[in-house]
Amino acid sequence: MPYIRFAPFICSIAFSALLGAPNAYAEERGESSFYGSISIGGSFTSDSQFSGSVGGASQTVETEKETGFTVGGALGRAWGSVGNVGVRTELEVSYRENDIDQVFFSGNGPAAEVNVGGDSASTSVFGNLLVDLPLTGIPLTPFAGFGVGVAFTEQDFAYGPGVAVGDSDEVFTGQFIAGVSYDISDTYSLTLDGRYQRAFGVESRRLAPDGSVTGTIEDDLDSVSGTLGLRVKF
Repeated sequence: MPYIRFAPFICSIAFSALLGAPNAYAEERGESSFYGSISIGGSFTSDSQFSGSVGGASQTVETEKETGFTVGGALGRAWGSVGNVGVRTELEVSYRENDIDQVFFSGNGPAAEVNVGGDSASTSVFGNLLVDLPLTGIPLTPFAGFGVGVAFTEQDFAYGPGVAVGDSDEVFTGQFIAGVSYDISDTYSLTLDGRYQRAFGVESRRLAPDGSVTGTIEDDLDSVSGTLGLRVKF
């Protein structure tokens, strides 16, 4: 898709800012630091209604997904404070997977399809910008931010008598982040956060039992995750 060309450009800007941009203000105050983080949690996706041309007619393939999992890691840099607000940038890689629970194909009527199996997964690379809001006198720090990047998606599920939806795609993606960190020490912090992600214009092929392509369908993929993580300052 045309806009996917901008995602690597955006991520490269975030990576450059993360590793090499000047930060005289933070260095003056001795507050600049690198960190790494890892996280794991649950992935809660909304129903997807892929639409497109199937067999020469306009059809939809609606999917209901089970609760899945997500894992991720990030390399970041804290740039110091502007007033009482801390500023961080990071490069994040995350993976999420959800099994398909039910499928409704409009070409077969309103009932759910049978013999449903498979999953929906994506690996995402984000450039994130976050702000920290320290609380006076306690080791808790709320934070919030957003990220943009690229998602590498995989749709791989089947239903009915061997009909399948299977394809990979690379699309523009964005996320909003809100959470809180707890300082165990000057080096280690526990984090708890929630994230809303959206991958735009994910395309997949619908395949007949003999493997022939019967059409192409498309939808945005939304997901909400809750994760527990560990952050380590370098």
